[in-house]
Amino acid sequence: MNTYKCIIIFPYFGKFNNYFPLFLKSCEENSNYKWLIFSDCFNGYECPSNVCVINTTMEEIKKIAEQKLGFSICMKNPHKLCEYKPAYGYIFEEYIKGYDYWGHCDCDLIFGNLDKLLTPVLNEGYDKIFAAGHLTLYKNNFNNNRRFMNTCKGKALYREAFSSDENYRFDEDFSENNVHSIFLESGASVYAEDLSMNVSICSASMCGDYYDPQQRRFGKEARRKSRYYWQDGDLFEKEWINYSVMRREYLYIHLQHRKMRVKKEVLKHNTYEILPDRFRKCEKIPDTKKEMKLYCIDFPYFYWWDVFCRRCIRKIKKIRNLLCKAN
Repeated sequence: MNTYKCIIIFPYFGKFNNYFPLFLKSCEENSNYKWLIFSDCFNGYECPSNVCVINTTMEEIKKIAEQKLGFSICMKNPHKLCEYKPAYGYIFEEYIKGYDYWGHCDCDLIFGNLDKLLTPVLNEGYDKIFAAGHLTLYKNNFNNNRRFMNTCKGKALYREAFSSDENYRFDEDFSENNVHSIFLESGASVYAEDLSMNVSICSASMCGDYYDPQQRRFGKEARRKSRYYWQDGDLFEKEWINYSVMRREYLYIHLQHRKMRVKKEVLKHNTYEILPDRFRKCEKIPDTKKEMKLYCIDFPYFYWWDVFCRRCIRKIKKIRNLLCKAN
C-alpha cells in the first residue's frame, strides 16, 4: 500500500460548530493526512499534531487571493469562500510544496478511515477526486493547480464566480458552470464516485443524498434499517438486511445544516453513535438485530424544530435589516 502526502486546506472565519472537536478527533486518527486551517477563532481547541492552524483574518485572505489572481474579487462574507476552494492550490501554493495531493473540505464532517478507502483511488493517479464539494482532492502540480482558470464553453467561469456577490457553487458539480465541468472539458482524469454518507437536509432521519457521476446530479436513498457509528477512526453503518447485520464503511459523513447535540462524555470517548440530531456515547457496536434496537421508542429528535427555529431567525434578521435601511 502506497502512502501519499496529502494536505487539506480549510479557511474558516466565525464560530465553529459545537461538534468541531469531533471533526478534529477524526482528523487526528488519519495521521498520514495533514490539515491546514486559516482562522480567526481557533482559540480553546486542542489541536492534533497533523492539524496546523494559521491565525489570520478573512481580509488578509482576500488580499492574498487578489495578489495571486491579479484582479479585485468579492469576498463579503465567509460563505463566499466556498467559491474559491478550487483555487486554494494556486492561492496557497507556498504551503503545499512537497505534497502529492492537496484538497479542501467542509467542517460539518466526521472523517472515517481515509487510508483504507482513499489510498486505492490515489493509486490511480487522478487529477481530481470527487465532485460533491464536501471533500475534493487535486493532484499537486503546476498545471493542475491552475486548471480552474481554463475556459469552459468559451467562458472564464472562475472570473464570473469570484467577481460576483451571487453563489455560483463553483466548487461543486451542481450546475454546468463549475470547476468539475472545467476538468472534464479539459480532458483531465477525474474520479467522481461518492464514498460518503451525505445526510439529506430534507429528512429528519438518516437518509442519504448521493452523487451520481453518470447523471452528474444528486439522488436520494431510501431509508434503511441502519445505525451509524464512529469507532477508533472507522466510520460505518450497521444495516439489518437479508436477515443479517451488514457493515458498510464511509469516507466521511456530512451533517449539513444539522444542529447536533453533543455531551462532553462523547468528546472523550472513542466510540459513539451518530443520530439525526445528536452524538451518543456507545459502549458496544451492535452485532444483532436486537442490539440495534431499530424499533425502540427513543427520545424524540428535534431536526424539524431546529429547521423551524433557523428559518424564524433568518426572517427576523431580514425584517430588522429592512427596518434599518428604511430609517
